[in-house]
Amino acid sequence: MAETGDPDMIWQGAWRVIAFFCALLTLSACAALSQHGPPAMPSLGFRYLEQAVDDNFDTGERWRQYEADAELFMGSRDGSYLLDFPGKQYVWAQRDGSFADVVIEAEARQLSTEDHNAYGLACRLDHGNRGRGYFFLIGGDGYASIRWSNGRSLEAIVSARPAGSIKRGQSSNRLRAVCIGDYLALWVNGEFVMEARDQRAATGGLGLAGMMSYSGKRLTVAFDDFQAWRGALDA
Repeated sequence: MAETGDPDMIWQGAWRVIAFFCALLTLSACAALSQHGPPAMPSLGFRYLEQAVDDNFDTGERWRQYEADAELFMGSRDGSYLLDFPGKQYVWAQRDGSFADVVIEAEARQLSTEDHNAYGLACRLDHGNRGRGYFFLIGGDGYASIRWSNGRSLEAIVSARPAGSIKRGQSSNRLRAVCIGDYLALWVNGEFVMEARDQRAATGGLGLAGMMSYSGKRLTVAFDDFQAWRGALDA
């Protein structure tokens, strides 16, 4: 079983403010589109193997729970896992366990009204619960990105760009993240969005994540039907 750290560590990680707000957080205002645009189809296929996780968050017992008055809530509520926090920071919630090659899926429902945000899935999070790992993010403004976190800031692996499959605003989106070998890819509502290659982490925990760009605004997002399978790339 992976070590996930104590609640104080989660609190410290959750409240690390990102210094590079424009470059890293304000997804719609700062994104630069590729000259040739995103690929229409993934360059690689993959296979679902045995299912490893099936969480409906009735209890969320394998996930960390944390609450600090009105400043931060991370935990199970009303059958979902809720992230609720004010702006200019990002948070992550990590599940017990360790995985290498995995396909993750979950339903994500934005409840807050501010659309300039980002939320999504994480894989290969470090076992010390310091937030180091891969993040697959969409926003209420219709943008998506794949990012690497060192636990203090987020670096774009695939810069934020619009995806037509994202339902904007207070809507539900079905997310799929693929972490197999050095291959990373994101689907939203069954449609391929983006892919990348990166070798900084080979194994680690699964997670949920959220970012809010602006002071005085909140991100509230509920996750449900979290599933993960061992995965393999097609030969």
